[in-house]
Amino acid sequence: MSAAPPVPASNQARLVEVATADLPRLVSLFDTDYPNLAFVHAVIDGAIPGRAWAHFRNGAPVTCLVATTAPFCLAAGAMTPAFFAEAKALLAGHGDVQLVHSPGPETSAWAKQAGFTAGRRLHFTHARSDFIAPSPAVPDGYELVRIDAETFSGLDSPMARSIFGTSAQYAEHAVGFALVKDGRVAADAHGVIGGGLIELGIHTHPDHRRKGLAFVVLAAASRWGGEQGLRSVMTCHADKAPSIALARKLGLTEEFSYPIAKVIC
Repeated sequence: MSAAPPVPASNQARLVEVATADLPRLVSLFDTDYPNLAFVHAVIDGAIPGRAWAHFRNGAPVTCLVATTAPFCLAAGAMTPAFFAEAKALLAGHGDVQLVHSPGPETSAWAKQAGFTAGRRLHFTHARSDFIAPSPAVPDGYELVRIDAETFSGLDSPMARSIFGTSAQYAEHAVGFALVKDGRVAADAHGVIGGGLIELGIHTHPDHRRKGLAFVVLAAASRWGGEQGLRSVMTCHADKAPSIALARKLGLTEEFSYPIAKVIC
């Protein structure tokens, strides 16, 4: 992820909310190696709920803030100290925020000045766009199912619900697979789809952990994405060893780490 050049705070106009019809204009601010890029495109495409604010100059976007209804928020363009303070104000009431931003000592310092704390995440993917994930055996007593609106409404995954919104919206725009036992979801994996990518996320019910279930559903979601020509991506906190192990087991490799700014708004 390349660093965006800073601009003097005096030249930075206030961010204004971007109308739905204007959202595609923000794509130019995001490099192809921007982390969580599938989330950016999914908000712009209306596949997941979210909002965006931007500063336009001469009709072109200069800086933007894209917020999903999950903790993930994404900043791109020319960074200033004022941007982070304004972003924090705009996200008031959002709750947990993990703001992806351009790397560099200046941006990290500006985020800290605005009350954020620093964190790092890792980005995993596969170099080949035609990568097809393995197909592990389904454990005895479990059934692998494609998640529909009814299944989604009964998930034990707060993160999935915060990302995708309603069960109807999930059924229309998202894809996921679950392992079900005795009528209840034991593990589920989902993909945020956008920009030719499928960014994977997983959740296992506490009663069913350490049984290898996460890999089964993760592989199913990744395999579906590969069959559609989508490149699989996973991101996780740099200290989250189980997620790192799953990404590597799936066949993904770490491309880079990237900074986030964390705060409770």
